[in-house]
Amino acid sequence: MKISIKIIVFNAFLAIFSLSSCGGLTSSDTPANQTWWLLPYTGTVREAVPETAPLVTLSVSVVPGLDNNRIQTLSADAELNQYTAARWADNLPELVASLVGRTLESSGRFEVAPERVRAASEECELQLEVREFFAERGGDGRTSGVRVAMSGRYQCEPGEAVPIRLSASVPVHDERMSVIVAAFQQALDSAMKELLENLSQ
Repeated sequence: MKISIKIIVFNAFLAIFSLSSCGGLTSSDTPANQTWWLLPYTGTVREAVPETAPLVTLSVSVVPGLDNNRIQTLSADAELNQYTAARWADNLPELVASLVGRTLESSGRFEVAPERVRAASEECELQLEVREFFAERGGDGRTSGVRVAMSGRYQCEPGEAVPIRLSASVPVHDERMSVIVAAFQQALDSAMKELLENLSQ
């Protein structure tokens, strides 16, 4: 009888231990991922789409190290890193392509075609490479600002290609992710405004 009680107690202890171990497999101290959203620039007064609005094919690439959905940081020692558990809504090439395309359409001056559509003689092509899209961190590890830069070309056949150079820097004085993302939005808006000015020349 005493042996049976010991076995029951042992089995109960074993069951409790197993349940607590399984619970450890499904819980984690790692913070949950936060996904952050950026908006296209819509600061210009929308114009009526002219009948001859150019159809623009758009392609966006990024330099090595930026082809992901992480919110990247760059230290004073050129170390590329990222904020823990902070993500953009998509990988950077797709994210920027969507933002640029919606910015062009929001201006009322362009129609944006899917990249797979090959440009005809009356169509235009915009090619961009994202060269900077990160937050800068000082020697103390704190965020000091945000930088966005792109380069590329815009060409409507049979005209000359227009070189594109876009850059924007926004200082940051707060480590909250919402403040840093707001700085990215401000830098992106500045770059998109500059893009529209370049395309109107």
